[in-house]
Amino acid sequence: MNDRARRFPLGAHLTIDALADDPYPIFHELRAAEPVTWAPQLDMWLLTRRDDIVRVLADWERFTTDSPASTIRDIFGSHMLTSDGDAQIRYKRRFIGPFRRGKLEENLLATVGGVLDELMEDLEAGRRGPTGIGSADLRGRVARPLSWRSICRILGLPEEDGPRLVGWYDRFAAALENFAGDPDVRATGKEAAREFGDYVSPFLRGEVAVPEGSMIAVLSEEADPLSEAEMVANLLIVLFGGIETTESMIGNALWAVLSHPAIRRTVVADPARIEAVIEESMRWDPAVQSCTRFATESVEIRGVTIPANETVQCMLGAANRDPAHFPDPDRFDPDRPNARDHLAFGAGRHFCLGASLARIEAEQALVRVFAGLPGVRLDPTRPTRPHGHEFRTPPAIWVQWDRPGASAAGGRDRAGT
Repeated sequence: MNDRARRFPLGAHLTIDALADDPYPIFHELRAAEPVTWAPQLDMWLLTRRDDIVRVLADWERFTTDSPASTIRDIFGSHMLTSDGDAQIRYKRRFIGPFRRGKLEENLLATVGGVLDELMEDLEAGRRGPTGIGSADLRGRVARPLSWRSICRILGLPEEDGPRLVGWYDRFAAALENFAGDPDVRATGKEAAREFGDYVSPFLRGEVAVPEGSMIAVLSEEADPLSEAEMVANLLIVLFGGIETTESMIGNALWAVLSHPAIRRTVVADPARIEAVIEESMRWDPAVQSCTRFATESVEIRGVTIPANETVQCMLGAANRDPAHFPDPDRFDPDRPNARDHLAFGAGRHFCLGASLARIEAEQALVRVFAGLPGVRLDPTRPTRPHGHEFRTPPAIWVQWDRPGASAAGGRDRAGT
């Protein structure tokens, strides 16, 4: 056993599989005994206390995203999430306009509403059997199509190309959470990035028209434009984040409400509660579990020296359940007064560009699901729950609901909820 394993025994036994299954008991144990720990299976330092994580995410000079060791740089190239200082500001300023909440509400609410109209009609048409009990996977039928159709609209890409984008996205996700360093997974992710670059370049050059006001159109109108390679790299991260953040956030919020029947009944009775429910769901089980930083110099945190150039993993899921900031943190409580203090979108200069987009889509999705599917409840024959060590969401969210006019209470009784 080496010195680090002796000093950090909990970290030494930490596995990716355990984090993917249920990280929160592990985080509580680490926070109490090894709030700064070395995890050899991840080859990273892990931080689990909220105040440490907030300080690290704010200190971009000592804890940078700008490193050749960055997995996300390896797959996507240099972009707003793998640069700091002037370069990061230059990139982010070019992309932030279409993601401002007012602009999103102006340009996207009608699109989101239309997408949800179609999705809900499909679900209604899919009601089966003489009893009229409906059944569907809400992740596959609502969260995923809503996320990719919306990001197509923002970028200015044809919606019919959405399935290709989703295929690339799945390969990106596997590569970005490839902490085990599987070379085949890495190669597949890099190939997907090249394929996306070949696909989007004609749009960037003006060879294929894009809608006025779309992100690609705005980029082409810049007085000091980015290079094509810079635009491709940043569009890659916008595409990935636009699907990942929203799809997983919607999925986690739906699962959180549906697995707490009393809260589900409250939401059905008072849709105005949905905004608070979503914020608490992001605290309780964030879709993105960590933010990676690289020490630019030797730094001490809680008496532990982290050498220069080593990787520091800020565990957002741990910060969001830190009892020093969130009393009774394992309880899902939409009435929690400080729920919006969660770090689900990160913090500091790299705060998530698509935070407003994710909130808008999640709010609209939950309103429509709970208003449009009477007595909607988890399907007890197909149980599921969130999973994943880096990107965390249920693999599927199978639900049942009642025919129009059927007793919602009856549905609840049948489901045992």
